Amino acid sequence: MKHPITSPILTLTLICLLAGCAVTTKDFQPPVQAPAAWSQTSTGTPLPNQLPEQWWSALADPDLDALVEAAINNNFDLRTAWDRLAQAQAIARREGAALEPSLDLSAGAGRTRSRTTTATTANSSTRTDLDLGLGLSYELDLWGRLRNTRDAAALDALAAQDDVSSSAIILSADLATRWYEYSEQIERIAVLREQNKRNQDVYDIINTQFRAGQTRAEDVLRQRNLVESNLGQLAIANRRAQTLRLQILVLIGATPDQPLPIETPALIDLPALPDLGVPATLLQQRPDVRQAYRAVQAADQRAAAAIADRYPSISLSASASTSANRTADLFDNWLANLAANLTAPILDGGRRSAEIERAQAVTSQAINTYAQTILVALQEVETALAQEAQQRQYLQSLERQHQTADLVVERIRDNYISGQTEYINVLNAQTTKQTLELQLLEAKRTLITDRIALSRALAGGWSMTPPEQARLQPIEESQPTIMSTDADQGPHHDQ
Repeated sequence: MKHPITSPILTLTLICLLAGCAVTTKDFQPPVQAPAAWSQTSTGTPLPNQLPEQWWSALADPDLDALVEAAINNNFDLRTAWDRLAQAQAIARREGAALEPSLDLSAGAGRTRSRTTTATTANSSTRTDLDLGLGLSYELDLWGRLRNTRDAAALDALAAQDDVSSSAIILSADLATRWYEYSEQIERIAVLREQNKRNQDVYDIINTQFRAGQTRAEDVLRQRNLVESNLGQLAIANRRAQTLRLQILVLIGATPDQPLPIETPALIDLPALPDLGVPATLLQQRPDVRQAYRAVQAADQRAAAAIADRYPSISLSASASTSANRTADLFDNWLANLAANLTAPILDGGRRSAEIERAQAVTSQAINTYAQTILVALQEVETALAQEAQQRQYLQSLERQHQTADLVVERIRDNYISGQTEYINVLNAQTTKQTLELQLLEAKRTLITDRIALSRALAGGWSMTPPEQARLQPIEESQPTIMSTDADQGPHHDQ
């Protein structure tokens, strides 16, 4: 026997298949046009090296490679970005479910006992009622409201994926910056200790000469002040190194009591500049630019959904139910129903019109945000290129000054020994040389930081494996709790 429910099920299934499930998007011209070439590389000479997807590998620093790998796997801010992606993907699936028919099953069972009493007899009876039903519903997406809502959520998921890539790039660049700042401080500590040793030796010599009446007291005081100045700088360098070490530990997901996995930091020599390509390529590969582009598309889809909400909607429903007193008889009798419903808005107090205006304003905001993101992306590359070029010139100037300072120190020291100059000139020459030694370290690190900024501005992301989602873990009785509620403390009374 063919049950009446079969026909409506097939009908709605075919309607669902005809509705389709492909995500549609609308491409558009960017609000800001990228220039044809970078202004900082207008010489026409092509740069030989391509920036790898994992941009930090271009620096050829195994220590940094190990740290970034630890951060990508363990950093909690990046894990949070993965969780936002999982939420966006779940929302996209949820919104897409509205385009599919929904089928609900209902079942019920009841027993009724009755008793009839007369003057001479008493009768009792028991009745069992069994019910089973299926309900099928489907909304025809005539104007694209459901489809546009689903597509907007799917674009949000794509934007969340770009957010993961952006977060990973920011994390790796931040970690690299902190690592080389830490390396600079470690090398600065070594230089300051060497300077302090030399200054202390000179102080001992000047002090001996003063006791022998061969020099003045102010010379001893000046040299002592130089020694103390070195000690003060050493304390600041140690404090800064400790702060940076703790920051690095947090970035790699480690607690402050743990040691750094790398204990031999050193500043590196930079490789040649990577191939920059053309600005239009940058706008295609940067995840934050793609994310802003997806936001415009999603806002446009939601504006279309708001417009479609003003039109009538048609929904189809089918139901079938059966009831009996025994399970064996449950499927013998069917009651089926097929219905179509039309709903059209007449008066809503301007709610739908207001929603359209709001959605259009959101789209405008997204377009302006996208334009600003493009400008910032272009500016970051140009700024990093200009800063590195100027920093190289500054570093070369410092190196020449340092070479000259060596010669000045030697010449003035010889003149002081021969009695041709005063000690203040020797002290000034030493101070200048020692200052240049520290400035050279800072300039080398700044040059590396500029390259990191350029790499961050050019990076386009890389393939990563999502981490496992966090789960609540039960607390063992022997473990202390960080927070507790009043319920944990037991009953209490105001005193």
